[in-house]
Amino acid sequence: MHVEMPDPSQVHTVLELISALRALRAGHSYADLDKAANPGNRPKEGLPSSTLSDLLNKGRASRETLEVFLRACAVPREQWKAWQEARERALTADAPGTAGLIRVAQADPRRLGVHAAIDAPGATGDLPAYILRDTDTAPRGVRSLLAKAASRGGMVVLVGESSVGKSRSAYEAIGAVLPHWWLLHPADAGQVRQAAEQVTGRLVVWLDELQRYLGGSAGLSAATVRVLLEAGTVLIATIWPERYTAYTAVPGPGQPDLYAAERELLDLADVVHLRGSFSTAERERAEAVATSGDQRIALALRSGDYGLTQIIAAAPQLVNRWRSADPYAAAVLNAAIDATRLGAVSPLSPDLLRAASPGYCDVRQRAIAPPDWFETALAYATGMLNGAAAALAPVASSTTMGQINGYQVADYLQQHVGQHRHLSEVPSTCWQALVDHLTDPGDQTRVAHAAQHRLLYQHAGALYRHAIRSGSGQATGLLAMLLVGQGRTDDALALWRAKADAGEGSARTTLIGLLDEQNRAERELARRQANDAGTGDRAAAVRMAGLLIAQGRPQDAPTLWRAWADAGHLVTARPPEPFDGEVTADDLAEMLMIALDIKSPHTRRHSERISRLAAMIGDRMGMCSEALEVVRLAGLFHDIGKLAVPGAVLNKDGALTQEEYVLIQSHTSCGVSIVAGLVELFDEFLEPAARMLLTEAAMEGILHHHERFDGRGYPRGLAGREIPESARVIAVADVFDAVATGRAYRPARSIEAALEIMSQESGASFDPEMVTAFLSIADGRYDQLESLFNAGLARNDGKKPM
Repeated sequence: MHVEMPDPSQVHTVLELISALRALRAGHSYADLDKAANPGNRPKEGLPSSTLSDLLNKGRASRETLEVFLRACAVPREQWKAWQEARERALTADAPGTAGLIRVAQADPRRLGVHAAIDAPGATGDLPAYILRDTDTAPRGVRSLLAKAASRGGMVVLVGESSVGKSRSAYEAIGAVLPHWWLLHPADAGQVRQAAEQVTGRLVVWLDELQRYLGGSAGLSAATVRVLLEAGTVLIATIWPERYTAYTAVPGPGQPDLYAAERELLDLADVVHLRGSFSTAERERAEAVATSGDQRIALALRSGDYGLTQIIAAAPQLVNRWRSADPYAAAVLNAAIDATRLGAVSPLSPDLLRAASPGYCDVRQRAIAPPDWFETALAYATGMLNGAAAALAPVASSTTMGQINGYQVADYLQQHVGQHRHLSEVPSTCWQALVDHLTDPGDQTRVAHAAQHRLLYQHAGALYRHAIRSGSGQATGLLAMLLVGQGRTDDALALWRAKADAGEGSARTTLIGLLDEQNRAERELARRQANDAGTGDRAAAVRMAGLLIAQGRPQDAPTLWRAWADAGHLVTARPPEPFDGEVTADDLAEMLMIALDIKSPHTRRHSERISRLAAMIGDRMGMCSEALEVVRLAGLFHDIGKLAVPGAVLNKDGALTQEEYVLIQSHTSCGVSIVAGLVELFDEFLEPAARMLLTEAAMEGILHHHERFDGRGYPRGLAGREIPESARVIAVADVFDAVATGRAYRPARSIEAALEIMSQESGASFDPEMVTAFLSIADGRYDQLESLFNAGLARNDGKKPM
């Protein structure tokens, strides 16, 4: 009797799949099927009864098992693809528990972040034909990795510059490999965590611009990703190369691990790097598509200035839009670009852009601006370029339609012009606009930190306070450090006390630590006052001024100095003679070292060694006497900002969290604030030479000694000779000392091992010329280095060298 073969195109559910597979079986026994599947009786190639039971009673089968079954049922090979598609439809018939899912095949590429394409005469459709990339079909390419992930769960990350086709490649890949799976495009990391709690079916999680989901306590974690992977979920993400490099780079010697959480997450992923330029094979495929009639591809191929994918995404037009803007449109665009590079992630409001723009125009341009200057400029900036992109893209909120919530700079333009402007001064109108109009606490905290690193303490303080009112916990610690750096310790204590009273345990620990430091300084001050009474010793006055600074009372230090000078008590050490109250640079330096000794004896001794090492390097580099003195003082003061760092963070035995590391980063700008504030307090006593030494050049050494030669340091990301010379000297000395003497979380290394690390980091962390000078010192004056570090170790600076 003829048995009609089931039609796989009619299979949509698991029950329909089971029914169709039973029809294919056509009454054959399990033994018959096993024998037909494996006529040669080869191990592991048959269909055991347990496998057949899962297949015919539950519809559960891998792609490989289904193919063996189809062969056993004598289904022609040309029909196997239709049966595999039927299996996919059936197994994904029920959506996972997470709301808002759609089928991959139904996804809108534009909503997933695929750039709109340029217009061209005769072009049709939203997107040009897709040019298959070499990485799409390579053995460890995007599609191969997705297929592997589909069988057991996996994460695939595409790394590439803006507008090189990352999102399009990812979109085409999931459409080709997983068209029937369910797709989640999460708004934030919280929605990914929710999916991890509810996922029950075949799910693709789309993480375009992965960095938006990372960072801080609310960021996406490796633990959440592991839960999703165990459930068989596929995650696909895109990220810019500089972000990927920053997240995955192992920190340099002596540096805290800022991105440990992000690196742990990315270690779970398979990574594909996508080039900006087309290979010969890719270009040949593009030419074939152009010949077949795709006008956008044909137009892109005729331009040689940019990569083909960038031209399709209108990158040249974006850059030309910025370059060709009139003064008012340029002001709006530059204000938006600066706000974004300073840390504003949320859409920028029209009010913010309007208020920020005047500072980007000169006085004449402001005077003759027409009444509708802003509206005209905004229209220019938001105009679509060849139908593909706008320099400023309007953005709506997640709950409204037809209502603009703000504007975001096009990725490619931000990347291109942001690098161009990274050393440009941001006008005061932009800073004030950010203070007045930012509303997101994360934006406020990031921009405040950027202001602090530029020594704009007024703007930083205002933004931190706004962030605290908006609910940012991190902003409290940063504002408190800023206040301590300005000598406003009582105000900082009030902030910590308010958080402690609200029940936050870490704030209570910090408050207790700060009060303990003050009490120790107060007890030492009382003891010194009793011991030094009537001595008239200059060193005694310096010592007591330093203890007042440690106690959080720097404003009282010059008052004490003035009283002793007026009474004629201050005398020089040799020869003893009346003193007029003049303060030298070394006097101020010793005051600060005494205060630092109360906070952290280790940090004081470290600073003294850095001062000596920096002077040795500067001398070997042939610096003049004035520059050497600047380097010596900057080395002594380089960590003075740690006076403002909570002791619980400064002395933590273990890896820092990201929030703690941000506090540590702030010690550079706080150090400048502390030294500059003390110079101002002692202004009437300070000798002119000391004032010169303690200002700009020394400040540069303090502020920038954590910059890296390759541009991946902080606070400004300066690179090469953009970094002040004194900072480049101190960076070498600082890291060498950190490695050779160890830290609480890392044992000391031998001098030889430390020197080897310096050689390896030359050109990356350090200026090669500075490293060469230092290595030559080690060759010729090794005994001095050994003596310096053995003395440090003898005073318990670190553990024995390894």
